[in-house]
Amino acid sequence: MGKRAIPAFSLAIVASALLGLVGCGLLAPGPAPTAQLVLLVTNSTGGEPVAGSTIWLRGLATGVEYKAISTREGRAVLRVVPDRYEIKLRKPGYAGSRVVNLLVPEGERVELRVVQREVFNPAWSARPPDVELRGVEDGDAFQGPIPYRVDVQADNDVQYIYVALGKTPGSRFLTHPRYIFVETPTTGDQELDPRPFGVRGPTTFQVVVYDVNGNRTHLLRYITVIPPEGWPASPQGLRAVAVTLGKQIQFFGLEPDSELEAQAVPAGTNVYVELSWQPPPPNTNTTPGLTGYRVYRSFDGERFEPIGQTHPGQRAFIDADPRLSVGRWVYYRVTALRGGDESPPSDVARTRPLAPFDVRLIAPRDGATNVSRTPTFRWAPTREVGRYRLYGVVLWDTVLGEEAFWATPEPPDFLVNRTSWRWNEDGRFDGTPWATLQPQRLYEWEVAYAVALDDLENPTAVSVAVNRFGLEPETVPIRGIAIEATDNFSFTTGE
Repeated sequence: MGKRAIPAFSLAIVASALLGLVGCGLLAPGPAPTAQLVLLVTNSTGGEPVAGSTIWLRGLATGVEYKAISTREGRAVLRVVPDRYEIKLRKPGYAGSRVVNLLVPEGERVELRVVQREVFNPAWSARPPDVELRGVEDGDAFQGPIPYRVDVQADNDVQYIYVALGKTPGSRFLTHPRYIFVETPTTGDQELDPRPFGVRGPTTFQVVVYDVNGNRTHLLRYITVIPPEGWPASPQGLRAVAVTLGKQIQFFGLEPDSELEAQAVPAGTNVYVELSWQPPPPNTNTTPGLTGYRVYRSFDGERFEPIGQTHPGQRAFIDADPRLSVGRWVYYRVTALRGGDESPPSDVARTRPLAPFDVRLIAPRDGATNVSRTPTFRWAPTREVGRYRLYGVVLWDTVLGEEAFWATPEPPDFLVNRTSWRWNEDGRFDGTPWATLQPQRLYEWEVAYAVALDDLENPTAVSVAVNRFGLEPETVPIRGIAIEATDNFSFTTGE
């Protein structure tokens, strides 16, 4: 049943009706509920459900209050405001039950089993005990034994005090390991060793107290347990470079190397992101024994989801998610792993893929004759992409069958934002037979390299129109993939 606000003046009228309804009601106007709490009330751990128990909730920070009745299955489902809650349960013939400091986070669903026993003696008090936990507060972090002390005040004699990490403690048969203190209102000063509980990272310190009449109080604290060897340190220097291919390529596999195992980009994909990072800085307490890295991605810079994991020697990753698109920002971070332990995340790297483009040849035109022996090569991109565009032109001597000559500066010194180049303009061939082209000779030429970048010094997005030889120049920090030119023109020189 959905929650609705109930005016204060009508509470007396609807009180009896509320007790007969399955669901919950908001006892006073408050913030909009954006979380869900599911309670399962049973008469013991693993026992049968308790139906018809009246449940009160109070937000410890917001002060918001709710009321519900457990169903025949012992359930109560409530839409609530994110907060830490105190919960009280009452039913005639049953002991009082209370939960203190239950965290219900924003947008999450929290489930909790609550024990409510049948009362031992109806003439005795049904008020749950007051429990004070010393030495452990919300947000505390512990490495090694956890010092604590539990003191109880109750109307009846205290029967049991249970203590555990990461779970609700109770009988040994169902909840071992746990600490137990019998027929005493205090644990005295104690230490809890986290190792038998197998918990690391964010967890809970939980205390359950019963008095001799079955009244119960369950107290939670939200803490962090740091492993004895400490957390792994964060990876460093994360880089994200979006790659756009001007021609769709089918990738069936890439040869592995020492840093990156073969990764196959799905067929037809022409936008992907290459990630690379460095290991955590050397530190004997945090770095040894790494078992891998975990990669996270976000499209809004706030909500990150894990998208992959690598082995410790693999400090690179290719993301080819179909949601990657031109002009859309995408964010990444990486953590280091050591077994079940995970480091804090690296700094965030972001990128925004560039649009695809291609190159068309202009001059010397295809089939031209009587061309100058120092021709000027001219070409044009189909669209202007990125702030910088790098070009390289090669020339083939069809008679000699020689390999291609770089007509423009050789890699990695490509032309930047230039779309023309005169043969031997830089004097590179002076004093050689190639100072000018041979007369009456058939040549072929093409743009063998055309790559756009968002930044010349530290690019985060690259659009590849042509990469004839699959080059991997230092100026473009991505893996080289051979992409053929669209145009290949031939011409004949004059005398």
